[in-house]
Amino acid sequence: MIKFVYLKHDIKYWLRNLRYWRKLRLHRARKRSILYFVFEPDVPHPGLADRLKAVISLYNAAKASGYNFRFYFKTPFELDDYLAPKKNWQLQLSELEYSLQDTKIINETNWRRITRLKPNKQYHCYNYAGNDMPWQFPDSGYKWHELFQELFQPSKLLRQAYEALNITDKHYVSIQFRFVNALELFEGYTFFDNHLETEEERQALIQKCRNAINEIIAENEGKTVYVFSDSKTFLDAIEDLPVNVLSHDNLGHTGVKQEQQTTLKTFLDLYVMSQSDKIYRVRAKELYNLSCFALLASRMNNVPFIDKDI
Repeated sequence: MIKFVYLKHDIKYWLRNLRYWRKLRLHRARKRSILYFVFEPDVPHPGLADRLKAVISLYNAAKASGYNFRFYFKTPFELDDYLAPKKNWQLQLSELEYSLQDTKIINETNWRRITRLKPNKQYHCYNYAGNDMPWQFPDSGYKWHELFQELFQPSKLLRQAYEALNITDKHYVSIQFRFVNALELFEGYTFFDNHLETEEERQALIQKCRNAINEIIAENEGKTVYVFSDSKTFLDAIEDLPVNVLSHDNLGHTGVKQEQQTTLKTFLDLYVMSQSDKIYRVRAKELYNLSCFALLASRMNNVPFIDKDI
């Protein structure tokens, strides 16, 4: 049975799709056996992980059906500035065709899964949930990291930023903390209200997270450790620990338009984590435990992933 919350999303997606159904005409589509995915420029979008989860889920459906796949990702930044195409996935909106006979409009969700596409059609997707990130898709057998690596490679900009770090030890462990607004007001538009009101509460959380880092260091004796977080306050507070922290003057959420250096910082964190031997996501009642950023880094390169609850 479809839950009520999903029905609410279905209705929202149906209303959004009305603008495209109205464009359907009697002509045949010139390009068929192709799936187009559009991140609409005038619609708010969630974090990077949710968007890339939707991309890979749709690419899985397209590949399993023998379809070509293109997608449009230009807002709030242009994805190919950071993840360059390994195969041509770039879409121009002028390529979209609206045929009563050939165009099929679908939504990417985990409650109405897309398994196989009808042959010889042009599919469009404008709405997505971005919930699925399995190690392997059960319907097709394709592995998530293999699909990701078929589509993407680091752009020149990202590659140069990574090389500038001069990481000589290639065998390291990564730890990620997602504070959102617990320690400072990092996001003003989040549904997750977790700001700690008193300095005593904030310092207690910092100490609890420091203890977690020390435990992970002890579990990985002799390994270099990198720590990643969305909190400048926290990263400044662990300078005395034997861990590596990347420059964190440009922290920001990719759900809204940011300066290029801020967006690059997000992708650099993601890429450095994806090169780890192991990735830890630290979870606590004060933190945002549903964040998939560290899991995304793990899936990108098939890196072992561990949730550490504190």
